[in-house]
Amino acid sequence: MAFMAVLESDLRALSAEARRRYPTVKDGAEHAILKVLCELGTHAFVDDNLQLRSLSSPSEIAQNEDILRIFLLACEVKTVKLSVIGLSCLQKLISHDAVALSALKEILSTLKDHAEMGDEIVQLKTLQTILTILQSRLHPEDEDNMVQALDICLRLLENNRSSDSVRSTAAATFRQAVALIFDHVVSAESLPSGKFGSGSYISRAGSGTGDVSRSINLSESLVHESGGSSSMRESLTKAGKLGLRLLEDLTALSASGSAIWLHVNSLQRSFVLDILEFILSSYAAVFRTLFPYQQVLRHQICSLLMTSLRPDAEPEGEAGEPSYRRLVLRSVAHIIRLYSSSLITECEVFLSMLLKATFLDLPLWHRILVLEVLRGFCLEARTLRILFQNFDLQPKNTNVVEGMVKALARVVSSVQVQETSEESLAAVAGMFSSKAKGIEWSLDNDASNTTVLVASEAHAITLAVEGLLGVVFTVAALTDEAVDVGELESPRCDSDLPVKSTGKTALLCLSMVDSLWLTILDALSLILSRSQGEAIVLEILKGYQAFTQACGVLHAVEPLNSFLASLCKFTINFPNEAEKRSSALHSPGSKRSESSFDQRDSIVLTPKNVQALRTLFNISHRLHNVLGPSWVLVLETLAALDRAIHSPHASTQEVSTGVKKLMRESSGQYSDFGILSSLNSQLFESSALMHISAVKSLLSALRQLSEQCISGTSSGSGSASSQKLGSITFSVERMISILVNNLHRVEPLWDQVVGHFLELADKPNQHLRNMALDALDQSICAVLGSDHFQNLPKGTSQNMETTLTEIGSLECAVISPLRVLYFSTQSVDVRAGSLKILLHVLERHGEKLHYSWLNILEMLRSVADASEKELVTLGFQSLRVIMNDGLSNIPADCLQV
Repeated sequence: MAFMAVLESDLRALSAEARRRYPTVKDGAEHAILKVLCELGTHAFVDDNLQLRSLSSPSEIAQNEDILRIFLLACEVKTVKLSVIGLSCLQKLISHDAVALSALKEILSTLKDHAEMGDEIVQLKTLQTILTILQSRLHPEDEDNMVQALDICLRLLENNRSSDSVRSTAAATFRQAVALIFDHVVSAESLPSGKFGSGSYISRAGSGTGDVSRSINLSESLVHESGGSSSMRESLTKAGKLGLRLLEDLTALSASGSAIWLHVNSLQRSFVLDILEFILSSYAAVFRTLFPYQQVLRHQICSLLMTSLRPDAEPEGEAGEPSYRRLVLRSVAHIIRLYSSSLITECEVFLSMLLKATFLDLPLWHRILVLEVLRGFCLEARTLRILFQNFDLQPKNTNVVEGMVKALARVVSSVQVQETSEESLAAVAGMFSSKAKGIEWSLDNDASNTTVLVASEAHAITLAVEGLLGVVFTVAALTDEAVDVGELESPRCDSDLPVKSTGKTALLCLSMVDSLWLTILDALSLILSRSQGEAIVLEILKGYQAFTQACGVLHAVEPLNSFLASLCKFTINFPNEAEKRSSALHSPGSKRSESSFDQRDSIVLTPKNVQALRTLFNISHRLHNVLGPSWVLVLETLAALDRAIHSPHASTQEVSTGVKKLMRESSGQYSDFGILSSLNSQLFESSALMHISAVKSLLSALRQLSEQCISGTSSGSGSASSQKLGSITFSVERMISILVNNLHRVEPLWDQVVGHFLELADKPNQHLRNMALDALDQSICAVLGSDHFQNLPKGTSQNMETTLTEIGSLECAVISPLRVLYFSTQSVDVRAGSLKILLHVLERHGEKLHYSWLNILEMLRSVADASEKELVTLGFQSLRVIMNDGLSNIPADCLQV
């Protein structure tokens, strides 16, 4: 009913406008008004509701040709006001499906005439009506009507007398018409309607980890992507043939050729190429399924793009402009992203040309455009995966992903030879900082030429770094996928030994790591060593963490150790001997000695050091079950951190190195030290959550760290000896921490821990011996004070007997090191130390002992034969404790003489 009211209103407006000069139009409009009102009244008399609704239906209006005829008659007059009214009414009729299909040809003829009128409003209305037709059920099915509709848009677009608004509207209408035509092709050919790609790359406003598409469960899309010729269709529907003719003409026009079907001699090449790029990115199903379309893509579009991409070609006119080059590169990118599985040879040529362009002597803007394309590939896990599968894993094809990574790394390494390297690095840091805040980095309008050059170089380096990080995060994402589908075990699992995976995704990840890790590590370590900005440092360290963790999950030992070693280099900077000597030589005479001492022991943690340490802790927590021998690299750094934390001359970068330790501990400026110290402790406390084999690996690494430092405690300079002694102390303390946090499963760990303490107790260095005795004392008392010895378990006699046997075995294992230590050494100090430990044990836990009295009494009997007064005294002190408190606990068979 509302539509009928609008129709009546339009007829009255038409009648009023034509009243004086065009009586034929006026009479026709009034006749139509009377007819509508008459019909309304007649039907309303019959049924006030049902028939009114049926009268306003589009089908009844379409059958009444008089209503359409009066609007066409108004347009034939070709006056601006009547034409505007007539075209507006035509749009309403068409949009409500109130026009019969048979009227399309006449309507298009009317629109063609109006396109030739010089009035801007009429031309805009004409274009609006064309678009309405294409969006309605009047959408032309035959080629003649469609080409006539498109011809109207193109004439207005290419007419020099058209205003800017008309030309821009005509361009937009033609683009929309092409999209509607291809939508119609998809529908008529029963193809998937989803878009496989987009016309723009991912925005880089946030973290690099967010740029990489993590949803890479590609089973369905990969099957579609890899569809071969067997799934192609050669026959086309009527709509398919129409779309093919349009595609062929667009391709010819973008190559400066002549159209066959479209009635146009030439169009702006960038305009046509932009439309082609849209078709390639939005209608991948058409090219993957319909063989004639794929042939046009392979033989015509690819040929056009290869010619345009050639760096040795001399471009003419707009073909040499950056905007046209950008369109060419974006079109090439879409072909590589969406069609590489079916166009192997063509995509290999494209990729080779892109990689070659990165080191040719091309304008900087051109190289930046190429880098944007390569970066786009690297940021899309799906694309990178397909490229690696189709090229790098195929012996006959070029290693294109490896080539991309090397090209990006070459750009990063160029910072070493640039005259403006420091300025460029500062600009790179600024770009990362801006993007981390969600702000697009930009130059000032009045920037000098030098500033513009530096910014352009920085932009190229930024794109390269982001591309490399994209590869890193892609490897991490694919590794996570392999874990999710069960091809790899999670580093958190409790399995004892790694199982070699044969899954497709896992093998792909291993191949990518083996092929790319060394190039990536060299580039990232270079840019990290030269960068100081917080945002870029954080981003690169995220890359370190992601790649290292992936290597750990994949059990790729060499890259894992290499990345860990590189990361550890950025954690703590100890001054070397040359720096110390230089500092001493430049000190004032009266304070030379003091200054030399301060400088020798001073340690400054920069924000980069702190973030690198945090990253190392994150990796260690994530991979604690799979690090194995690689723990040594981590522990060397943590030992250095421990020395820094306990050094009175250590500080963060913002604080003076001369602040005393008490002030440092009480100052909020040193919160970094507190956090790092806590993280250091938590790592070993979390050993309670590790698999037992992982705990053994950690203990082995601590023992290895300690053993390799033992030799340095008796030789070398005082400073070096002190550092090595600090590492041994760190190892011993952390072994005790692990033991204390794993008392619930101490049996398989005890011999490994105590064995090292016994080794240290046998060393000639008195400090090491004292350290070992103290550690042994703490360890034995910790185990005897654990829940194992608190309350005897209750249950059936068989269970009780088994449990008591286990407790007895553990008790003997805990006490026996004292006997071994006493009888295996000739050192009076060590023997005295073992007796002191025994005395502590008897005083604190003597009432819990039951199975180890033979060892204890044997030690005390041997004291009677000792000639050293200290040993005898300690022996009788232990005997006094036994007589006073523990005699009743000694089994009778142990008292036989």
